[in-house]
Amino acid sequence: MLLLQVAEATNTIRDAIATRIDPVYGLKTMTTSLKHFLTQPIPSEGSPEARSLAYAFGLLAIGKFLLRLPADIVEEELPRMKTTLTEACSIAPITIFDSLITITGPE
Repeated sequence: MLLLQVAEATNTIRDAIATRIDPVYGLKTMTTSLKHFLTQPIPSEGSPEARSLAYAFGLLAIGKFLLRLPADIVEEELPRMKTTLTEACSIAPITIFDSLITITGPE
């Protein structure tokens, strides 16, 4: 129960940030952060599943920033995000997809 409450609280904070800061700045910051995140080893107290959840959390933030941008800016930014988005598909697509469902809840 506590873990669910923590997840809901962090989702609320992420969503608040994604709606209040400049979307181009947020997109670039989150993309850079995720690239750095992927270069770090999994901590000894961590797990691949927790890493996938954290990565999915960041991908959702990227999506929220993209939704706030005009189409021409999205077209300009997508090539810069190619590596990040490709990594999301190649790490473990099923794990990332399952993590996104865990974070957002079933529809």
